[in-house]
Amino acid sequence: MEIRINKSAITQYLLIYLMFIIPGSCLFAKYWTGTMKYFVLLIVYVALIAFKNKYQSRYSICFLLLLLFFTVFSRFLVGGVGLSAWCQFAVCILSTQIAICCDRENFLNRWIHTVEFFAAISIGFWAVFCIAPNLVNLWPAQSYDTQALGTAGWETYWHGKGVLLYSYLEIHPTRNCGIFTEPGVYQIVLNMALFVLLFWKDKLSFAAERRYRRCLNIILIGIITAQSTTGYLGLILILFFFYFTHQEYEVSRVKFYLMGLVFIALVVLFVDYATRANDSILYKQIIEKLFGSSGSGFDVSSGTGQYRLGTMMISLATVFQHPLGVGYDAFYAARNAFGSGLVAASLLAFAAVYGIIPWLIVLGMIFTPVFRYQRRAVAFLYVLLFVNTTLAQTDLIYPAFFMIPMYLVATKNMRR
Repeated sequence: MEIRINKSAITQYLLIYLMFIIPGSCLFAKYWTGTMKYFVLLIVYVALIAFKNKYQSRYSICFLLLLLFFTVFSRFLVGGVGLSAWCQFAVCILSTQIAICCDRENFLNRWIHTVEFFAAISIGFWAVFCIAPNLVNLWPAQSYDTQALGTAGWETYWHGKGVLLYSYLEIHPTRNCGIFTEPGVYQIVLNMALFVLLFWKDKLSFAAERRYRRCLNIILIGIITAQSTTGYLGLILILFFFYFTHQEYEVSRVKFYLMGLVFIALVVLFVDYATRANDSILYKQIIEKLFGSSGSGFDVSSGTGQYRLGTMMISLATVFQHPLGVGYDAFYAARNAFGSGLVAASLLAFAAVYGIIPWLIVLGMIFTPVFRYQRRAVAFLYVLLFVNTTLAQTDLIYPAFFMIPMYLVATKNMRR
């Protein structure tokens, strides 16, 4: 009996996994630290592109050259911007490009199946550790430090376990983080998977409708169990656009199916709120973050929102005062002077660091293929999802987001 091994499929699945863990995974953050990791990966990616024509893409190469020009120009003009920042952008872009170009025709199916696989595993681990927290101590995965709180010498360390298939983090004991350092990063992959399932269903191939619905179930449960406010806002945007922009008869069954799932999810959330009150998912991730613990009115500055809002204010003030950018050193100094713990808002922070013109050009490079090859409503949804996430996260370019324009450009000849 002859066993056939599809080397192309194995290679692409490995490249997709590598695309997953850059950036924001516990594996990448804890066991391969420092700038050197980006330089090493960049050399490997450049070698692949140089020796394999199928991995080449003019779109991403032009994008990288533009980013390199902006980096050098900012370095010359204001300083504080080095090649390490460009290397991180380059690795995120090239990891997406190479994963797609390995097999353009089968990429989307393999990507969605990979997301489904890891989501199913994460839901299983999350459920077990929520029901029986003591089992974490019996899990034979290596423990590692994730975060230190307090002054030096008196700090308290939070720990994590697992990096390859699932990561349990003490700082988020009842939230599903997948293999990532926080639920906010995990929701990016999950919401983009939902985007693909609902708006690009015609590009996917499932053995049966039942198989498609199972994938929908897993992704939706993954988003809900991640308990990310940004993820919930993204979920609402996706469902809203899907219901009001799809009038075709063939998607009506999917709409009714989704309505049933959403109804069940709402019932579970309200039952959880009725039984656990201030410890419930609904209160912790939505009510408290949007209205504050006092419930006196709409207040996005409560909880972690105050740190993101602070970064937004500093970024906007910097852009108005220095439209050509100030570099990372000056921006971090201004941010630290404003207050400690300020994070995220990468969408505006990029404009403050590099300047308003590079910011507009970079966003144009990301959004133009989406508006060119997609319906206007779908393109606007993509922009809203991008803004929603990058205002809440520390990186501007995530492979799961960049995958959308990159895939559209890479497969444009297949659609003709």
